[in-house]
Amino acid sequence: MINKNIKTNNMTIVRNIAYKQIEKINKNLKEVIEVDNTLLNMIDINMKNAINKIINDYKLKQHFDWVENK
Repeated sequence: MINKNIKTNNMTIVRNIAYKQIEKINKNLKEVIEVDNTLLNMIDINMKNAINKIINDYKLKQHFDWVENK
């Protein structure tokens, strides 16, 4: 069984990889499409919030699955 520290580290890695991809997307939006900075910031914040919500929902699901099976 995977312990709590490994799960936390894995979620951190997932978040970091997702954030790096978001940075690439934002750079592409700015250079290729020439998106306004205000819109670019809104897109950045919303994508990062979405990633964090997905990770949080996953953690909650894992916790409740663990509690149910106990």
